[in-house]
Amino acid sequence: MAPTSRIVPASRIAPASLSVRAVQAVVEPGQSIQAAIEAAPEQPSAPYVILIKKGTYNEKVIVDRPNIVLLGEHRDSTRLIFAELSSKRTIREYKGKPVGNGVIVLQEGADDCIIGTMTVYNNYGSTVEPTTAHQMAIFGRATRTIVIDCCVWADGNDALALWAPEGNGMYYHADLDLRCPGVDFLCPRGWCYATRCSFYGDGRALIWHDGRGDYDKKLVITDSHFDSKSPVTLGRYHHDAQFFLLNCTMSDKIIDHPIGYAYTDQVLDPCPWGQRLYMHNVRREGGNFAWMADNLDQAKGSPRPEDVTALWTFGGAWDPEQKIAELKELLKTNR
Repeated sequence: MAPTSRIVPASRIAPASLSVRAVQAVVEPGQSIQAAIEAAPEQPSAPYVILIKKGTYNEKVIVDRPNIVLLGEHRDSTRLIFAELSSKRTIREYKGKPVGNGVIVLQEGADDCIIGTMTVYNNYGSTVEPTTAHQMAIFGRATRTIVIDCCVWADGNDALALWAPEGNGMYYHADLDLRCPGVDFLCPRGWCYATRCSFYGDGRALIWHDGRGDYDKKLVITDSHFDSKSPVTLGRYHHDAQFFLLNCTMSDKIIDHPIGYAYTDQVLDPCPWGQRLYMHNVRREGGNFAWMADNLDQAKGSPRPEDVTALWTFGGAWDPEQKIAELKELLKTNR
């Protein structure tokens, strides 16, 4: 997977455009992002903004405290690139606690983290050995995680994997370019809202959700585009899951295979709530399949399309778009 150009035309992406006038730390090429995180307060009560200047940073970044904002200077020119396979991790522990696979890893307690305006790429499969086994770009065990205006690329499965304990995480994504030749490369556990994103795969299921433990857990994707190098299944699940797709477009590489249980020969979860796939105004090049018909009214509460917002997704418990607006204002005025 060559990270040389973006898949989605610029007209489909609405950058977050966060101002960078007020930051707490600046990282230049040749310097360590990890060192900047370690210099932050252990429990910052307000967003601690680390500006990462244009350049390539070949390091694994571990966030172990709340309210950290990692803000790149430019989406395409600020590049965090690290090659790591999940089963062959070189860094397995940080400050006495286990560390997951990923270029950026959010530890438990690293809540309210924002990652914005950069490229995050796990290139193990194209630089070390040809495999699409698990090699995350961003992995998280925290909640209220925001990833905006980023290229999130991986050469293997589960590129953007946010897995708060007990599946009780809340995640917000906007304006992402997601690429992965593996499977399940957007795979949240809990509640997730993603908008204006581009998904590009290569023959294996693109999206996945784990909604165990609460009927209202859901993955909501709006105003996004799905494509693949070769024919591909849109998504799958192993556990109770709930998918909402609104105002999305798809290439003709999306095959006639509804999002459903992943296996026919084993049962990881009996999924007592059954298949829950809701769509509104989905358009596929070459024509829609029957399972792509509008059926939003069949979801719990019969929501209208205009009801399906980020705030609705999180049941009113979290308003990430307000948080982003507040951060923009902070960066503009706090010189």
